[in-house]
Amino acid sequence: MRRAFLFLMIAGGIAFLFGGHRGFAASPPESRANLDGIAGEWSLLRATDNEMVVPQHRMDLRFWNASGELKGAILSQRNDGTETPLATSEFDGSTLRFKMKAPSGKSQAEMPTMVMTRSGGNFEGYWADRSGAKIGPKLKLVRPVI
Repeated sequence: MRRAFLFLMIAGGIAFLFGGHRGFAASPPESRANLDGIAGEWSLLRATDNEMVVPQHRMDLRFWNASGELKGAILSQRNDGTETPLATSEFDGSTLRFKMKAPSGKSQAEMPTMVMTRSGGNFEGYWADRSGAKIGPKLKLVRPVI
């Protein structure tokens, strides 16, 4: 019994030293469970808006798991079904970040990034510029009311 324990401790130590801490770390930032938890449609509202009465003027988004990578798009509100892909989107289990594609004449680096953290079943946060400074009012991302 003591030899088996000693062997396991030595093997674990060797694995830790040569394999880095990856074997003991939490799941990777965009694990399947994290991505599946955010997949679907969302509405972006002002933090003060009533989520039970979704305003006509809002941004709707859809996120999905594409082979282990979070993808997203802005949905057309005109019922024509068009989607505008997001330039970037990532979710680490608690913080969601996404960026819209730059319009012509503007560089992608100039585009603000939405940075949101979980708040119950929703997300709350702000648009942020390159320096990380908050832009505009606090916003929330909520699931659409059916």
